[in-house]
Amino acid sequence: MTWALFTITFVITALVLLFCVDDLYIDIVAFFKNLKPHKISEHILAKMNSMPQKKIAIMIANWHEDEILERMISGNTHRLDYSNYTFYLGVYPNDLPTLNVAKSVESKYSNVRVVVNRVYGPTSKGQMLNQIVQAIRIDELKQVAAFDIFMLHDSEDLIHPLSLKLINYHMEDKDFLQIPVFSLPTSTLDFTRCTYIDEFTESHTKDMLVRSHLQGAVPSAGVGTAMSRLFVAEMLLLQHGELMKEDTLTEDYHLGIMAHRLGYKSAFLCFYRLLGKTKDYIATREYFPSNVRTSIRQKTRWTLGISLQGYQNLKWGKSFFENYFLWRDRRGLVNAPLLLLSYSLFIGIVISFLITGEWPSYITQSSVLQSLFVINFTTLMFKLAQRFRLVGNLNGFHTTPTIPVRWILANYINCMAALHAVHTYRKFQKSGERPKWVKTTHELPSDFGILPENLERSV
Repeated sequence: MTWALFTITFVITALVLLFCVDDLYIDIVAFFKNLKPHKISEHILAKMNSMPQKKIAIMIANWHEDEILERMISGNTHRLDYSNYTFYLGVYPNDLPTLNVAKSVESKYSNVRVVVNRVYGPTSKGQMLNQIVQAIRIDELKQVAAFDIFMLHDSEDLIHPLSLKLINYHMEDKDFLQIPVFSLPTSTLDFTRCTYIDEFTESHTKDMLVRSHLQGAVPSAGVGTAMSRLFVAEMLLLQHGELMKEDTLTEDYHLGIMAHRLGYKSAFLCFYRLLGKTKDYIATREYFPSNVRTSIRQKTRWTLGISLQGYQNLKWGKSFFENYFLWRDRRGLVNAPLLLLSYSLFIGIVISFLITGEWPSYITQSSVLQSLFVINFTTLMFKLAQRFRLVGNLNGFHTTPTIPVRWILANYINCMAALHAVHTYRKFQKSGERPKWVKTTHELPSDFGILPENLERSV
């Protein structure tokens, strides 16, 4: 029994250490290469403002978005400091409320075009986006004018006023760009939403910058993604007229990996400007799910698409760094359950101590286990300190006190998502059916798209 407990404890703590070293490597690269969000200089801002504006198509797939779609278009149209763009709104013929709202918006704005899907919904999001791309190609033939940039956004997005100018500037020598995605402000007691604040802050102010610096693939976040016409044209050729892969739940992620494999230059753009003493990040802002069940459903889709369908469709790459980052993308399938096992192990050891008044003998008699515990505890404290620093810098340190609680909640959500993802994947494999679009309920700030233009620009 003692030997079995020793073996289980050793395996769990050793695996936790492996994952900690993996994360520590990203921290070391970020520190020594000074990879962090940077302020846009006045010189670059001047260039961004003076450059000719490329023609941009902003593609938005919709399913039951009638409550927010008009305000999203209205609010962003007034906010954007850019003129040469068109919103393409994809809707289903059997989603009449959204279709009616979209048609109303189209009649009010000359830069809005409604695309009605040829089939009833919901299909996959990739299928809807492919319908939008087909409509864009038809419009280009009619107008004898081609789009230079294709962008992905969702109907709950607050697009930063300068985001299109930033993309326009960097698309001069890049073909695939991603800007950060951050949560809108929320109560620190809204624990589920705050887990997204924590995860996206760490990912989009550190991890993605390291990935971009090491010339790894820059995966799309599904919003705030920009692609050059050249890349889009090659994807259409490779996939027989389809930009998006329709049989995956993370069609956006697939695009980013393919851009890298095809040799297109990618970049993650994390910049801010100063408004007084405030750092104004050029990023997409949105609300994330506010309850645990919805969060598990959303992350099930992400885990299924990236870890399972991602491996099925993309396998492994040819270079070390590509495979390293593919591993980091896919490790979530085992990372969260491993952490929960480690929590269970820790709780069991503490309970044993409280009952007997002594630490288990298989731990006190093993210097190896004791060393592993010390190293893992130290790295955990370091990771928490990193998260405090990053979240505090971006969102204010008033948002940080509940981070330890959110850390545990996030691991629970991710673990449940991993289990649901495996179950759903097996179901798809047995039935042979294509996964359908599983979306979450979207919302916008209550005053977005309603305030006068001069106030909307300050949102």
